[in-house]
Amino acid sequence: MRYLIPLAVLCSLALPSWAATPGPARAELDRFGENINNLTARFVQQVYDDSDNALDSASGTLALARPNRFRWDYLKPEEQRIIADGDNIWIYDVELEQVSVRPQSFDEQQSPLAVLLDLPSLDLQFDTEERPAVADTQWLRLTPKSKDAEFAYVDLGLRQNELVRMVMVDIVGQRTEIVFADWKRNSTLPPATFVFDPPPGVDVVGDIKPGAQVRPIGD
Repeated sequence: MRYLIPLAVLCSLALPSWAATPGPARAELDRFGENINNLTARFVQQVYDDSDNALDSASGTLALARPNRFRWDYLKPEEQRIIADGDNIWIYDVELEQVSVRPQSFDEQQSPLAVLLDLPSLDLQFDTEERPAVADTQWLRLTPKSKDAEFAYVDLGLRQNELVRMVMVDIVGQRTEIVFADWKRNSTLPPATFVFDPPPGVDVVGDIKPGAQVRPIGD
């Protein structure tokens, strides 16, 4: 099993200050990202092709923390872990008993999920557009400014100052929808949350480079 969501969607962190009055969706995103050091949640993910046929589905948990650390634990239907420790990104496929690793780079910070905790970079990386509200959910569209982005746009659905849904459409029309629940802010996370030690006997593919330079935009 490969990871179901591009690594460009998994990542980083901070706090905004706006000169103009934001729209309702942007205002909810601002409040959601205020004074955060870490976040945890559960998620359910579904991937569709460009003809709206359901492809992969998965569910699990995630954690994000300053600085530049994240963890996605896919629990069903197959177990997989994706951990960024600030230096490297580890992808562990439990069933295949295989680990791939590569240096964590600045690219992982330029992602739609990164803006949850790095709101000052939002306007540098994305054009934003308020979308029509649906029921009690406000929608904000993020369109990447980079020509090299892996996705065409991402819609964030916010309700009661929380992110409840994310819909990403990639450059070939494939759509990934993620529903979030049970967000917890600034929890006391175990020290090992963002540490990965390959289990004995598993194959490790890739290079481990300690001390990788990963800095937020503007630093």
